[in-house]
Amino acid sequence: MRTKRSSGWLDIAASKGATKWLRQFIYTYLKKLKQKQLSAEAFAKELDAELLSRMLNTPQQQKNYRSNVVQALKVLDPDHPAIALVALSTEQYRVLNDQQKERVADRETRYIDDPEAIVSEAQKLLTSAEWSDVGASLAVLMGRRISEILLSEFSLRSPWSLSFSQMAKKADEEETTIEIPTLASAEVVLEAIQRLQNGLSIAGLKLRSLSTRDAKRVVNRRYSHAIAEKCEKHFSGLVPARSDKENLYTHIFRAVYATIATHWYCPPNVPEHQFKAEIQGHFTLSKEGKKLPNYAARSHYDDYAISDGQGNRDGRLGIKLGHVDDLQVIEVFRQEPEEIKAKEEDTENATTETAEIEPTKIEVKEKDSARTTTEVTETDPKEIKAKQEDTESTPAEMTETTKTMEVEEGEMADEEKQTRRPNVYADDIDRLSELMAQAGVTGTTAELFHALLNAHETQQAQQQRGQTQTIGEVAQAINWFTGEIEILRGRIAALEKERDQLQQAQEPLQKQQLETDNLTALQEENALLKRKLHETQTQLDGIQALLGGNSKRAKASETSQSKDFVATKSKDTTVATKSKDAAKTKPKDAVAKKPKDTTVAKKPKDATKTKTMAAKKVEAKPGAATTENTRQRDRGGSKAKVEGIVNDIISWNTAQEEPDKRLRISVAVIKSLGALVGATYQPVIQEVLTEQEATINDIHERFMIGNRHNARVDKNKVLQAIAKDYMGVQNWKKAKYG
Repeated sequence: MRTKRSSGWLDIAASKGATKWLRQFIYTYLKKLKQKQLSAEAFAKELDAELLSRMLNTPQQQKNYRSNVVQALKVLDPDHPAIALVALSTEQYRVLNDQQKERVADRETRYIDDPEAIVSEAQKLLTSAEWSDVGASLAVLMGRRISEILLSEFSLRSPWSLSFSQMAKKADEEETTIEIPTLASAEVVLEAIQRLQNGLSIAGLKLRSLSTRDAKRVVNRRYSHAIAEKCEKHFSGLVPARSDKENLYTHIFRAVYATIATHWYCPPNVPEHQFKAEIQGHFTLSKEGKKLPNYAARSHYDDYAISDGQGNRDGRLGIKLGHVDDLQVIEVFRQEPEEIKAKEEDTENATTETAEIEPTKIEVKEKDSARTTTEVTETDPKEIKAKQEDTESTPAEMTETTKTMEVEEGEMADEEKQTRRPNVYADDIDRLSELMAQAGVTGTTAELFHALLNAHETQQAQQQRGQTQTIGEVAQAINWFTGEIEILRGRIAALEKERDQLQQAQEPLQKQQLETDNLTALQEENALLKRKLHETQTQLDGIQALLGGNSKRAKASETSQSKDFVATKSKDTTVATKSKDAAKTKPKDAVAKKPKDTTVAKKPKDATKTKTMAAKKVEAKPGAATTENTRQRDRGGSKAKVEGIVNDIISWNTAQEEPDKRLRISVAVIKSLGALVGATYQPVIQEVLTEQEATINDIHERFMIGNRHNARVDKNKVLQAIAKDYMGVQNWKKAKYG
């Protein structure tokens, strides 16, 4: 019968995750699994989906994360059925192990024949207008990823080195500053770094309050691929390829830079691996702030070596020291000759001590309650020789005893510790001496073993304390994220409500705009009708002049009819009817007085009125259509002009080699050029910018044209050049910004 788990089991399970997102996954879905809201199969599918969403597609990429989840499941139930569904199969592990063995066996050193050619090519790319070329160049000249370049801080340290802080693989709380040598002038390299930082859009990442690690992950995902392609393009013929699947960009910023920098700048008295660890930031900090080298990446140090031209390793260090003006050894290795000599003597003494046969007895006495003195009793040389021969004659026994160091257990007095001499591999003693020397510990082998055990116990205690602290921090972080999510949901709801209100408020404005457009069309139509009326009146006057005595009366009648017609368009039929009645009445009066003129007066008047009314009815409708067509034609012409201006600016930017001669495309810039050709209607400009947004953003990113770019440009001069050379307008001198 299983005992009921405490409420802290979920925190313990979540702590098995190696990353924040994995701990969050465990915390969310393991709880549902325990409460039977998820089946084992559904839990496994959720994990598969999460891994794929993070581009972790292969068993090699997923291995460690799945192992973390298995450990978390065992906290819930050591025999939980989901374990078999989550863990990789035995066959998958066998394949991964075989691949690892192949990689290790194939990890032979590749030789660089011409480091000068590699650096020369990188220096050419340093001034390129393409940001990806500059990123590839800096990978060679300073050995840093694009995320470190964009998000870290750099300053000039010496003519051939920079101060660099906030390294990519350090936790946020472990920021430090190191001095890194540059393979080109440090001032030129720093200028290129600043161009990238100003040109590429990274301000949004800082505004999103991402952690340093998350921000760098986003930057690498956004920009690394383009830089990797440029590394393959420019350096594949200069840097030997490796058989592993890592791209050339990875090797350049990690191994190639360190190899060339060591060959050029490492002092001959400094171990090569120690110099590489320092300039690449491969160290940890002690409680006292002392740098302790971390050689976890040491296997990559020998990926490349400088060739002597004969297929052998060159082996020389610091060949440019003393031969290049203002070149100094980086400060951490800058020592006076006396200090170097003393350090070498200490190293030799420590090596001599570790090479000797262990004494049979080491007496340790406390002194001043803080320091100890050691009394060593030497063994008789003959006895040593006999024991050596005995050891050499029994290799099987030695092999068996060296699997673990057999130390006789017994009670030790507080003031005296007895020791026995174990059988230890000779190279293990050397490794122990080197390892403890890096931690600042020297002495006899017994003292080194004692210090190593103490350090291991201290580290375990710190890990246990850190684990407890981490669990609390994770729980606190989850609570904080939950609160933030609720706040964001509330903000989203408020913004959606505000959006709906704005849409409702905009509808009356749209209707008002439509009514205004209709009124404008009616006014234009009225003006056209007045012009037609004037023409008809002129024709009528000519006809009335031929009618003789009735001209004045007929003219008055027609004038009255015309005024009624213009007063309102909707009364055309009434006006026409009144005109006909008036025409019929007036000829009768004329017949009574002057019969001879009746026929002559009646026919011209009827014909004229019919022609006039028909013309007005036919011509009124085409007038409105003509006005609308004209407006559409004018808008289309304006859009074509704006599109041409945008294309001209893009062509201009592409043709320029200097950044301060390019312009960022904006409404103000387009209006400044559009004023020369009558294309300043802002809705049309906005429409074109929206349609070509992807192309414009690509140009801006390609040439590192940021939001503040135009502030550094002589805009009037550039606008006039575009108007003259690309638009070909005669009034190009009138081009002015704003």
